[in-house]
Amino acid sequence: MKLFGRILLGLGILIVGFIVYNMQSGFRYSDKQTLAYFKKRNIPVKIRTTPYLDNQLHWVETKRASLKDDAPVVVFVHGAPGSGSDFYGYLADSALLDRAMVVAVDRPGYGHSMYGKAMTSIADQAKAIKTIVDQYPERKIVLVGHSYGGPIAAKMAMDYPDQIQSVIMLAPVNDPEHEKIFWFSYIGIWKATRWMLSGAWRTSGSEKFSHAAELAKIQPGWQSLSKPITHLHGMKDDLAPPVNIDFSKKNIPSNMLDLHVMPKAGHLIPFFNKDETRQVIFHAIGKP
Repeated sequence: MKLFGRILLGLGILIVGFIVYNMQSGFRYSDKQTLAYFKKRNIPVKIRTTPYLDNQLHWVETKRASLKDDAPVVVFVHGAPGSGSDFYGYLADSALLDRAMVVAVDRPGYGHSMYGKAMTSIADQAKAIKTIVDQYPERKIVLVGHSYGGPIAAKMAMDYPDQIQSVIMLAPVNDPEHEKIFWFSYIGIWKATRWMLSGAWRTSGSEKFSHAAELAKIQPGWQSLSKPITHLHGMKDDLAPPVNIDFSKKNIPSNMLDLHVMPKAGHLIPFFNKDETRQVIFHAIGKP
């Protein structure tokens, strides 16, 4: 009986720990933490917001004072869950800052942009990103989207091509016919478990079960793309299976598609394959 009691106590501690961890796991930095991060690296940073719907959009911008006024802007669009803080390493990258302004957005529902309020429409997400891009008129915009951020970035290029120079998709989930639902995804939508998750996890759960339908809505638009699309994808990606490579081949005009198949890479390309990611960004923004 004592052993059984200890097992129950251990399970109880694990469950409480799981609940506390997930309720706190918001995938975001506070503004104070953001300022401290870039101060430590001696990188000038701006935290910016703009009113949007009944809330606000939030993003972070880094730029050298010596950068030319017509330098391009690289805009990072995160996946689900996540936030702009996922890309702070790139916002502090000296070589990149020598050539561009760098921006990391909090998509609606994440970070400090309408946190916890899911916006499941890809078209609406693209419109929100456009609102941020509108803050940089007369500049060349390179969108870098990871995972679910990939089709959102592409959708903006479909709808607002005049504002976009090119799009880079890192391990995107593009194919509505092969959008995977994992068993743990249900934790984010079940009433019995949803309450214990952070706003970011709840938003991600709502998005996940809308992905396939939303990807189907934008599928006709891939053929209309008139801006260069660079697609990096790993053959060991279990979250966005390599079948998404075939989708890009079939649906994006061949003269617009630059496909990089990475035999040993997984889903977290921007974090574990930084050299390859930086190379395609440098190619997209062109010569300094």
